[in-house]
Amino acid sequence: MSGPFQRACGANGIIGAKDLRPADAARLHDWLARRGARTLTGTELCRLWVIGTPVGGLTTLTDGAVQGWLLGDLFCADHATAADTAGMLAQAYRARGHRLVWDLTGQFALILWDAERRELALFRDGSSAQGLYHAGRPDGSLLFADRPDLLAECPLLPRRVSRPALHEYLRFLDISTPRTLYDGILSCEPGRLYLHARHGLHVLDAPAQAPQSDTPVGLDAAAAELDRRLAAAVAGRLATTGTTIAFLSGGVDSAYLCALAAEMDPGRIRALTVGFSAPPEDESAVAARIAAHIGVPHEVLRFDLDACREAFDALAAGAAQPFADPAGVPTLLAYRHARSIGDVALDGTGADTLLGIMPARHQRIAVAWSALLPAPARRLLAALMAPLPVIRDYRALVDFGDPEEALVRWHGFERRAIEALCGEHVSLAGSRYYRVFRGYRRHAHYERYSALMGNLPDDRIHVAAALTGLRVRFPFFDAAVADLIRALDRDLRWRPDEPKRVLKAALGRRLPRTLWDVPKHGFDFPFTDLLRHRDATLIHTWMTPARIRSAGLRDVAAVNAMVDTFIAGDNRHAFRIWSLVVLFAWLDTHGL
Repeated sequence: MSGPFQRACGANGIIGAKDLRPADAARLHDWLARRGARTLTGTELCRLWVIGTPVGGLTTLTDGAVQGWLLGDLFCADHATAADTAGMLAQAYRARGHRLVWDLTGQFALILWDAERRELALFRDGSSAQGLYHAGRPDGSLLFADRPDLLAECPLLPRRVSRPALHEYLRFLDISTPRTLYDGILSCEPGRLYLHARHGLHVLDAPAQAPQSDTPVGLDAAAAELDRRLAAAVAGRLATTGTTIAFLSGGVDSAYLCALAAEMDPGRIRALTVGFSAPPEDESAVAARIAAHIGVPHEVLRFDLDACREAFDALAAGAAQPFADPAGVPTLLAYRHARSIGDVALDGTGADTLLGIMPARHQRIAVAWSALLPAPARRLLAALMAPLPVIRDYRALVDFGDPEEALVRWHGFERRAIEALCGEHVSLAGSRYYRVFRGYRRHAHYERYSALMGNLPDDRIHVAAALTGLRVRFPFFDAAVADLIRALDRDLRWRPDEPKRVLKAALGRRLPRTLWDVPKHGFDFPFTDLLRHRDATLIHTWMTPARIRSAGLRDVAAVNAMVDTFIAGDNRHAFRIWSLVVLFAWLDTHGL
């Protein structure tokens, strides 16, 4: 193996095809054989190959005409072996058919081939911890893999950048499922079942669940039930041998998981915290107090800029597609250290969306009222407000393009700026972000914003886990926990004076509130320092005119002007500069 395929994919991956013509199947087989792939199944209708050991491990099942391949983990039984898991899946398929996927608890991707029915099923759970991608061909055949770059290197598919996905990246600084940056290659949406049969590809949603009949009423009862269910979820996700790592940020979610783990598995839990040099971002002191009270060993990790630069390069080479979350750099470094201690870690991802988030007041006004004004009127108001003291601080109420842009998390390029940069019409209507936004009525701020934040990819976590081999587990994605919280009255999940109300009440039963009830700053990596490190080497390496043009961006002068102002000390366009550096490094490393 050589070239960008080796750098991006390493020697690991799984790739398959259904309904290929014999000549295409032979061509694909020869290409994979040269890369050391071995055949898992080679029937005329469905073929599957594996290179090395895929991320998350691989469990194979064979039951008559049914074959299956599981990537990742199922939390179905204590100390279950691969044979136990395969047997359970075979039994469940005989009883439930493809519907079994919605009964499984774990972090996994599942491929099922039923030769008698000539049906291929692709599924990954709602955590998105495991990747699964597919690409349809004009002749009706289907290719699939656990990495999009593995499909992109395949000789049966064109290898080019998707312009709509590029626009989405420039706006949101990441790309949400089902899109990928590769044209024609799509991601399986988490929690949806993809069936490829005689009549093509069909996508099925989980059946509607009946409302819970035993939903607790009142804060005390809800907190007690949440504590019981979350404890069970943590217990099922602890390492069976060795050490379990608990990432302890000092926040409510991670403190709760760490406390539960320490109680269930004393002596085999170790807490890690990433510390920062700037006091506003550094929450290591809070985390240390929590760890000391719980009685678990605690380590604060601090990384210098040279280590961060090396991690940036590793992410550019190893990420399945670009993402500009600056926290990806310290996350990769922290996961590397964690992997040197153990192979399983607990993470509080999922709690924010599950319990709900309310957008800021100015965002609520923008979405509910300012968006009713025509865009030209909003732009005029923003221009009139700009020179006025005090008043200009309120420009965010009207200074946005599409209404959807008022709630975007990162400060990427607005849609009109992307049109100028790319020299083409840009529509973000097909993005998952816009589709989720438009699924809610105008004043449903809490519901809309919670769903939008849940839509954001957690690429920094999944990429870092894949590159290090650390099995990161998310107890808040447990179905029993999620079903309970969704069934609770909104007043128990969120109140203006107390977000995450039921979670805080449950945690208060285990840890004194004075330990953790402090302002939360978030995981804010100082990426501007890395951009300016060693005379802005990152910028000068990747922000060349040739690289800008090769990415399909037309307005080189505008990019250079942003760079000049940033290097001079102006951080107004810092996120834009960062996103372009990430994009250009990724494109170059992946040979695009």
